[in-house]
Amino acid sequence: MELLYFAIGLLFISNGAPANAQIDTDEGEPYLVYYDINRNLTLNCSMLSADTTLSYVWKKNDVSLEQVTELKGRYKLEEGGAVFTLTARANEEDYGNYTCALGADDRSWQVHGRPVVRLPDNTNVVEGQKIKLQCKVVGKPYPQVSWYYNASEEVNVSEPLVEGSRGGRVHLEASEQGVDGAALVLDAAARGDAGLYWCRAGAASDHTQLRVKDMYAALWPFLGICAEVFVLCAIILVYEKRRTKPELDDSDTDNHDQ
Repeated sequence: MELLYFAIGLLFISNGAPANAQIDTDEGEPYLVYYDINRNLTLNCSMLSADTTLSYVWKKNDVSLEQVTELKGRYKLEEGGAVFTLTARANEEDYGNYTCALGADDRSWQVHGRPVVRLPDNTNVVEGQKIKLQCKVVGKPYPQVSWYYNASEEVNVSEPLVEGSRGGRVHLEASEQGVDGAALVLDAAARGDAGLYWCRAGAASDHTQLRVKDMYAALWPFLGICAEVFVLCAIILVYEKRRTKPELDDSDTDNHDQ
């Protein structure tokens, strides 16, 4: 009988728990919230309090919202100050630690920009030259950047590109944005380096198609032009010689008659 009551109790608890309830893994830890760049950002801090004289106090990185320069004129507090909403589109600098307090109760969020990465569609390099691929990352704080290589779109196996890979010719540097590892340098590009180069940051990724041209590719058109000029000059020379010879013959005949 006790086992029956225990089973009924478990069934009641499992059915009574709301499906969309938010569960904190660590009590007191801030919620991790991701927002999309150029989209809206809303934080809800609704808390019940018997004291109606209390007001919500919002801060970003321990600074009152009214004193945060990048937020001036870009946000509003609704529902009695319980809901924070950006009236302008969110940008990279809107990331940070947000806190809300009502009396002794408080709530906090770690707000991160959802990362987006960009690479050019195609990249060309001449065999033997150095190439530097810049992975542009949008979304702060910047996540760790990793690189991968595929020989072609049909090949599903990716080769991780780390410092010193590909015979020591791969080097990872900080990009122009200052993101560590977001710039991949490939020394002395070889024909076998052609393929897809992937840049990944968090769940975001993008790729560029690297084409390695023959080091003599620019020489062949020049040689072709030289050959055309040589043939043209030879044709002109032969034509002039043939045209000059009859004139000389006519001149000799005229002198003999005289």
